[in-house]
Amino acid sequence: MLLVEHKYRPIRGEVLLLGRQVVLMTTTEAEALVDRMGIKRPSGSFVETGKIPNQFGRELISDESFFSLFSDAVVSACDVSDHEAADFIFDLSAEVPHELRGRFDFIYNGSVLDNVFDPAACIRHVSKMLKPDGVVMGYEGMAHAGAVYLKFTPEWFFDYYALNNFADFQSYVFTYPDIHADPVDTFEWSAFTDFGELAKPMPLDRDALVVAIAQNSPDATIGKVPIQGVYRSGQHEAYKRAFERYAASTRRSALAAIFPPLAPPPMVPAPGIAGLLGKKRPAEMSPAVDGHRYLGKLGAPVFLGGT
Repeated sequence: MLLVEHKYRPIRGEVLLLGRQVVLMTTTEAEALVDRMGIKRPSGSFVETGKIPNQFGRELISDESFFSLFSDAVVSACDVSDHEAADFIFDLSAEVPHELRGRFDFIYNGSVLDNVFDPAACIRHVSKMLKPDGVVMGYEGMAHAGAVYLKFTPEWFFDYYALNNFADFQSYVFTYPDIHADPVDTFEWSAFTDFGELAKPMPLDRDALVVAIAQNSPDATIGKVPIQGVYRSGQHEAYKRAFERYAASTRRSALAAIFPPLAPPPMVPAPGIAGLLGKKRPAEMSPAVDGHRYLGKLGAPVFLGGT
């Protein structure tokens, strides 16, 4: 998904990682992935293994080296302590150093918000560090047994970015047996159905995470606080206007295009009044019904500790 984002809108300038990232690929696997995606490696690309220990028993490519295989951006990392050799040391939930405000073209979040006590402060502070057209991309736990304070939904991210008038926002749900070893089932998420109703929560019988991609705007704000949809008393206008822009974004179609077409599912009567009016929907999950459209599987099996 990161490489698709780069092909859609090249990642250049300055990149900030929220914490050092463990990239679950060897250097050979990472190079093969970039080549398979049809991306030309920059002249300044370099290969090095990770700077932090990992529990997988493999020599994994470092985060900076992975970015260098497809981008000439300058990559830095921030953290609350220096135990993983971050470039900037500060508490993301407290405040942002002045020199980092409005500085970054791209910020990557590898599941930080579910491990901090005040994620609402953190999402605002991350926004402060973006350039006016900068992009933040990341993922958080949605349903898993990991060590976390909180778990997140696509709605939490959408409501913040929509109300604060970000230029674009896309979200996806991944479900999987083992996030470190298995391909993931990928669902494109929509905040509203074709009938103008709020998306329904996704029933989950296995682990899941949520991916969020947001692009800033010169007109965006930072401090507006959303109200959850079911408690807005029907006052959805600002959120619907934003969703209409996001649903029409070519960023959405760029990601969907990497999945092979699925065989169309059988049609069944739509639920509720729509069904009584003769409308039908696919038997499987559809954005017209519950806000989740199945795209297919992403990733390949990883044999951790193997060859």
